[in-house]
Amino acid sequence: MSAPEAWHVTRTLRAMELLAVAPRSAPELADGLGVHVRTARRVLKRLESEGYVALSDGRRRRYRPTMRVVALAGQVVERAELTQVAVPHVSALRERLGRGCHLCVPSYLSALCLVHAAGDVGSGCRPHLRELVPCHCTAAGKALLAWRESWREAVLAEPLESFTDRTSTGPESLRRELGRTVARGYAVEDREYEPDTRGLAAPVFGEDGEAVAALAVIAPMADLPADRYGEFGDALMAATAALSSELGHAAEPPEASAPTARARAA
Repeated sequence: MSAPEAWHVTRTLRAMELLAVAPRSAPELADGLGVHVRTARRVLKRLESEGYVALSDGRRRRYRPTMRVVALAGQVVERAELTQVAVPHVSALRERLGRGCHLCVPSYLSALCLVHAAGDVGSGCRPHLRELVPCHCTAAGKALLAWRESWREAVLAEPLESFTDRTSTGPESLRRELGRTVARGYAVEDREYEPDTRGLAAPVFGEDGEAVAALAVIAPMADLPADRYGEFGDALMAATAALSSELGHAAEPPEASAPTARARAA
């Protein structure tokens, strides 16, 4: 494949990713891709002719993905190595902690829940299976931001939404928090996305050392008290280490090879 052909393929996949997040018109898609609006229109017309997108708003001519894309994505998710390998680890952590646990991966400017195991308490806490949640104010999202530098900078360059009076939306304050997250080994969510929910999350590393996902425990505030963060954090990092090892990650990243969470909390 020539370089121009590869660029066209990458641009089309990027367009599908943007459309999956929200319906877009040709000018809106052009802004997201950084291309001329005529180029965006050509991409949309070709995708429409192949049945991958359809008009969702005739007045503003916004396009959305069709069920053809949904079916394709569902097959990929169900058969993905990460999903299949992660399920027993997520379930085992749920059994150990009695709280809802889930595995998320980065998806454009959000985090997508791939695996969910409801706990004895807090089973209604978000994210739900296949739900997209903001990454700047959720435990799994912040764990991914902390260990994925280029993605972090792309997210922090965008306007960030406030969900509760505890949501931090300032890029510099978030960078400082994410620095503390790396030093600690896990991310903390404290009533930042939902007003009565807390969560902890740690990164899962792939064979190449990249943080490919985040494993999180989520519960109502009363069921995840701050004085038990160390205990829950240790269990969480043990689970992510085991999952990372099964995915082929050879060793802990240098940032995480520090005393245990309980020792740090002492």
